Amino acid sequence: MTKWLSVLSLLVVASVNADPVIIPAGEYKPAVLLDESVDTVVMPAFKLDATPVTYADYLVFTQANKKWRRDNIAAIFHDGNYLSDWPNAETIPVKRADSAITQVSWFAARAYCSAQGGRLPTLDEWEYASNYQLQQQGLSDKAYAQLLFGRHSNPTAYAQQSIKNGSEQLMHMHDRVNEWVEDFQLLLTNGDNTDLLAGSCGDSARFMADFGDASYATFFRYQSRSNYRAQSTTSTLGFRCAYDME
Repeated sequence: MTKWLSVLSLLVVASVNADPVIIPAGEYKPAVLLDESVDTVVMPAFKLDATPVTYADYLVFTQANKKWRRDNIAAIFHDGNYLSDWPNAETIPVKRADSAITQVSWFAARAYCSAQGGRLPTLDEWEYASNYQLQQQGLSDKAYAQLLFGRHSNPTAYAQQSIKNGSEQLMHMHDRVNEWVEDFQLLLTNGDNTDLLAGSCGDSARFMADFGDASYATFFRYQSRSNYRAQSTTSTLGFRCAYDME
């Protein structure tokens, strides 16, 4: 009986999350120029989860999709550390129900979003939404950089903090976890340039559009993504889902 009550409570938690936020069409200037001939990207409208997917959300997903349980997932879909912080396949860490799920591979994140009728956002969608959130909040470049560098300096502590449910605007894009994007492989190969951002900071910085506080902080996010493989599972990497406009 206790087990079913626990499952029911998690379903309730998952159901109170806000509807995805509509990100209006527009354009933005990437802080990191993966294509040196393109300095402005035109974006169509799309929808994006207000917050990262939580442990509670992901537990409900694994209960409904058994092949993505920790004890069932195929070895080709992870690096051996998938959901390794869970006590067992049916139990999430204590007091983490409302924290952003981590230790999830790109394959698993894609499967979760597909089950919700969505997908992972593209890199351009995520970065465009990031700029949109900063404008919504009125954050200065300096405040944004301080927020992002604060997370980089102590990422696990940030990842363990709860996130607010029921928000009607984008939240926690910079102060909880780094997030999977659909085409993260773009950072690994770009034409004849292989492992684009894996060199030294000085060498890779040639791809930065400028050297302001915000661009430098964003560059750190791009460079950290370049370290991932599709099987990677880390304690600081989560995700949120995107959805096409109907």
